[in-house]
Amino acid sequence: MESITSNRQLDMEALKEPRGFLRCLQWFFAMLAFATCCDFSTKLAFDIVCKDNSQATTMVTTDITYPFSIDHNPPFKFGDSPPCGIKFGPKVKDQDITFPGDFSSDAQFFVFTGVITWLYCFASIAVYVFYSSNYSDEQKNYPKVDFVITALLAFFWLAGSSAWANGLNGIKQVSDPDNWIFTSQYETAAACFKTTNGTYVYTKIGECHTTSRGHFGGANVSVLFGFLNFFLWASNLWFLYKETGWSKAKQDQANLGNVETDPY
Repeated sequence: MESITSNRQLDMEALKEPRGFLRCLQWFFAMLAFATCCDFSTKLAFDIVCKDNSQATTMVTTDITYPFSIDHNPPFKFGDSPPCGIKFGPKVKDQDITFPGDFSSDAQFFVFTGVITWLYCFASIAVYVFYSSNYSDEQKNYPKVDFVITALLAFFWLAGSSAWANGLNGIKQVSDPDNWIFTSQYETAAACFKTTNGTYVYTKIGECHTTSRGHFGGANVSVLFGFLNFFLWASNLWFLYKETGWSKAKQDQANLGNVETDPY
């Protein structure tokens, strides 16, 4: 403990080196990635219009927010007055409007990756700046650990960004009510169910039409930030590898081989 404390000294030059400069970029873009994902929100909405124009139009809407467990959103309740005065069939399990889709695991894994890399950046920058002598000692223990953790986090960014991109595609599908409100006869949106010939089962329904499919600019940006983080962490591996004893050992072996093959 005393040796670690005695080796502590401020060395800002480490941040001017590729490993230090890239680590600062990684800290910044990791924060942007998980922040844009958590902050993203949108909504879906559709109207149930009656054939009888004297009856009120039912406006159905729900918010889509992190962690994107859309099927856990509160259902839209008709209460004692189903839209357009329709009478649901006996097989209908749920007369209210419920919303499909749970994409929380993809989003939470992405945010988890962002948070742990953001925290690791703090720790590694502290080592670079305050314990630079330990980082460059003969044994090269710190560079080896740094290299292994960086490789692991690069893989996490690739996996997390791919998962979130896949989850986002699912959210986009669900946020367009046309993809699901016409297909479930006994639950989800039974009032809007259509037969195979395109007519509504409940003839008092004039039309179910989408009014909002959501906007995904912020979510798309978060996916781009995720893959940018993967690029930053993967590219940093080369600079960290050069700091480890593995790189120096290969160089020494190559130099020794050249000496042995030279007769003079």
